[in-house]
Amino acid sequence: MTRLVIRIGQEVARLGRLVIFFGGYFAYALVVASLWVAWDVLTPKQRLKAGIVALPIRSRTPKEITMIANLISLTPGTLTVTINTEPNVLYVHGMYAENAADFRKELETFERQMLWALRIHDRPALTEGTS
Repeated sequence: MTRLVIRIGQEVARLGRLVIFFGGYFAYALVVASLWVAWDVLTPKQRLKAGIVALPIRSRTPKEITMIANLISLTPGTLTVTINTEPNVLYVHGMYAENAADFRKELETFERQMLWALRIHDRPALTEGTS
């Protein structure tokens, strides 16, 4: 009975993190990306510097891999091109990927935030370099 109560508590906490924290984070990213794309469409000067990056991912389960791939594709200006499962690598097209290292770092942060909200155990730190 105690294990069941602990498990239910963990699930409630995970759902809270997922809905409140990551939902807010993703909504913010969605609005900012939408504004960038809209601004680029509405103004005469194009800021487009498209590129494709290989993103090694820390997601392990099919659910995590599918979720990160779909969330990236839902964000305006980005698209998951393909997924390799051995090793786990996403190939992501970005409309504003002039600097591949910076674009990859943004995507890694996005994945870290998602995994922190999704996992009960073995959650990554929210900021790089902390535990």
